[in-house]
Amino acid sequence: MLVWAWRNRNLQLDIDRTTLIGRELRSATYTVTEVDVKDFLGVVDEPGFAVTRTESGASEMNASEADDAALAPPSFAPFVAVLGLLKTFDWQNDFLFDYRTGTAMFGEQSIEFHRPLRVGESVAIAASISDVYEKQGKSLFDVIEVIFEITGSAEGDRLMSGQQSYILFK
Repeated sequence: MLVWAWRNRNLQLDIDRTTLIGRELRSATYTVTEVDVKDFLGVVDEPGFAVTRTESGASEMNASEADDAALAPPSFAPFVAVLGLLKTFDWQNDFLFDYRTGTAMFGEQSIEFHRPLRVGESVAIAASISDVYEKQGKSLFDVIEVIFEITGSAEGDRLMSGQQSYILFK
């Protein structure tokens, strides 16, 4: 719902985003690639995982145990959640927000891990808007909370689930 409001002596459009609660966002996929994991390990210190250079100059991903060689490091999972969630919505159509002229930022995030990510696997991301509320700081802003579930290809294969909030300044 759009509402015209007088604020700070200027006429501005005020958007009631509470109407978005319950909206299912589009599904998305993400493939955990060796390149992405190597790039991630190049900037994040993950005990038990390392990127090493071979004599030919190529990089290899090594884990502390042979069985873990195909696993992505645990700290890579939030990266997948954030990138995956960004694929599930359009700022304008789903959040009624123009990111080119407005200010948005990530808020609180919580993730429950159900199993490790494997390099090479594709995961599916499903998300919906669970809550929207207005807050006042120095400026007025809306908080949009999105709940999500990330699954593997097998039936019932849950990798992670959780919540991410987005802060949209008015």
